[in-house]
Amino acid sequence: MRAFNRYLTEPEQQQLLRHMHLRRADALARRDGALMRLFIHSGMRLHEMVLMSVGSALDALRTGWIFIPKEHRKGWQSSPRKDGRRRKPPADHTVRVTEPVREALRDLLSARAEITGAELCREDSPLLASRQGDGLSDRAVQLRVKVWMRDAGLPPEISPHWFRHTRAKNIMRRSSSTDPRGIVQAALGHASIASTGIYTEVSREDLSAALDEVDGLGDRRKVKRGLRKAHEGRAAA
Repeated sequence: MRAFNRYLTEPEQQQLLRHMHLRRADALARRDGALMRLFIHSGMRLHEMVLMSVGSALDALRTGWIFIPKEHRKGWQSSPRKDGRRRKPPADHTVRVTEPVREALRDLLSARAEITGAELCREDSPLLASRQGDGLSDRAVQLRVKVWMRDAGLPPEISPHWFRHTRAKNIMRRSSSTDPRGIVQAALGHASIASTGIYTEVSREDLSAALDEVDGLGDRRKVKRGLRKAHEGRAAA
């Protein structure tokens, strides 16, 4: 079992959000900061986010749920399997509008109006817009995230999909549910509970803490006991 590391730790999340808050005077920074907050608190995939419209954001604020139609979800246009049979298409998915999600949606709508100079727009207009009002592409969002990671002093390999993993890890860490994996499955819209398996792997924080503890002990027997304890913890997960 190897440590799962494609997510932001709690300190990294705080570092990123603090950095974006300090740059809130710029409308593009406010848009990008709200976008990353929405990623972190919703667990949505990049393409699902890019396809959101102004109308879908307003509906989410009104109903308390972000609706992701099956046509926007991963696997909708997937190729047939090797045996020629079609893969099972995805189903519609909804994301709960918690308070952080609500704030991010409101900030995105506000930033959009300032960036485009249009207080009113058609509800089918893209939520994520450039100054010209055009919708941002998947690639454009990836590049914006890369720029902000570098600017915030965070690892440059962080991509939008890391935020989805971050949402799952936050649920696993913070939820008091007796079935946190089930919560992750429902929140992220996984078709199978097996897809959540990666989130039960050893986290890089736990691994670092364990190794620091082990290396700080001079007694070899204690070192070995520490390694056994870490091993048993991983095996139990």
